Amino acid sequence: MKVKENFTLIGISILLICGLTACDKPGPAETAGKKIDQTAAEASKRIGEATDEIGKKLGKQDEK
Repeated sequence: MKVKENFTLIGISILLICGLTACDKPGPAETAGKKIDQTAAEASKRIGEATDEIGKKLGKQDEK
């Protein structure tokens, strides 16, 4: 009976170890998600810069 329990424990341990090592590599969906996040952050930054420029130009026109 003890031998069967040991084999079961070893089998479960091997499956867990294999599962954890497989999680190290990012999948295609995770890679695509990171690219989307980077693109959105860059777009947000550029929109903010453009908004600041427009605000400055409008401020200069008000002074005239």
